[in-house]
Amino acid sequence: MLPRLLEDRLQLLLTLFPVVFLAGPRQAGKTTLALKLAGELGLAYRTLDDPTELAAARTDPRGYVGALPVPTVLDEVQRAPEIFLPLKLRVDRERRPGAFLLTGSANVLLLPQVADALPGRMAVARLLPLSQAELEGGKGSFPDLLLLLARGEPLPPPPPLGDLRARVLRGGFPGAALGPEPREWFRAYLDTLLSRDVRELAQIERLHQLPHLLAVLAARQGGLLNASELAREVGIPQATLRRYLRLLQALYLVAELPPWSGHLGKRLLKSPKVYLTDSGLAAHLLGHPAVPLEGRLWEHLLEGFVVGEVLRLQAAREDFRAYHYREAGGLEADLLLEFPGGVVGLEVKAGATLGSRDFAPLARLRERLGERFLLGAILHPGERALPFGERLFALPLGYLWA
Repeated sequence: MLPRLLEDRLQLLLTLFPVVFLAGPRQAGKTTLALKLAGELGLAYRTLDDPTELAAARTDPRGYVGALPVPTVLDEVQRAPEIFLPLKLRVDRERRPGAFLLTGSANVLLLPQVADALPGRMAVARLLPLSQAELEGGKGSFPDLLLLLARGEPLPPPPPLGDLRARVLRGGFPGAALGPEPREWFRAYLDTLLSRDVRELAQIERLHQLPHLLAVLAARQGGLLNASELAREVGIPQATLRRYLRLLQALYLVAELPPWSGHLGKRLLKSPKVYLTDSGLAAHLLGHPAVPLEGRLWEHLLEGFVVGEVLRLQAAREDFRAYHYREAGGLEADLLLEFPGGVVGLEVKAGATLGSRDFAPLARLRERLGERFLLGAILHPGERALPFGERLFALPLGYLWA
């Protein structure tokens, strides 16, 4: 298997908490990683994808949990939320770090049955689809390179850009990124998602409208969340739309990028921006390869790709937080990365050629934030890092997978 950037953090959490929940979308590689850790750390393995295991867990959850060996990997736990209260009782009785490594293709913390079951006893680690750094054998050092640049130190050459369009269109799901037929894989993936995961997690009406909602979100990558406008476009009540969005977030298919406040007053807009967590899935929903993804569609897709890469790094490192920045007057930045020592503003451009005018928003952001502003950079399909004024740089997209 490809090494995962999250592995070190996951092993650390297992030394600190009795229960660690490895969450993420279906087919992102959770079971593969859990089995690897089970082999290395001597954990037993059980999966609730096994019909007999699932029946036992649902029929007698207390007896099932009581009979589990410790330590154990328990896979696909969202299928039997009844086990969480017995898990709490057993954990409280035995108080052993690393007792249970749970995995699930839904965010169990968003499910009412288990939201309060394990407070203070469980850490959550999120495994998103493969990052480009993982696919290319990189170390996930993009945030470190930004801090290096902020200190005035030279950067190493960026990794090769390769075929950027192919990177974006294949995304990071192993079955699509590494398989021979991404289009067929995505079609089967969505079918399974609707026929199994969605039906198991929620009793919702108009199930057939979910693919349309996902396609609309794919076309709006990076747009501010406007529930009333989105509901009108999809043709569903606003209350239903909000339930759908919560469900898609629980399945890790949709992510909200929160706004940065920074205590600058009331000029900042407070709506999150919405992205699909995988650019390959977004491209499939937009009709690729039958529909040419050019112009604004390509720009939105590229922005979503970059945000997805940053969110993957954030999940593995937890030493920075990602936001977007937008003022009522129009000043905005696609990404704002907040480090302990300050913030980095990032913009994404599809063109290889940049000019000084492209940096005007980042220059204004530098003035607005003052000493908190470490640097601003435009990520684009270039070949070299170039300065464009005080603390402003053009950076090749290849640094994302360094």
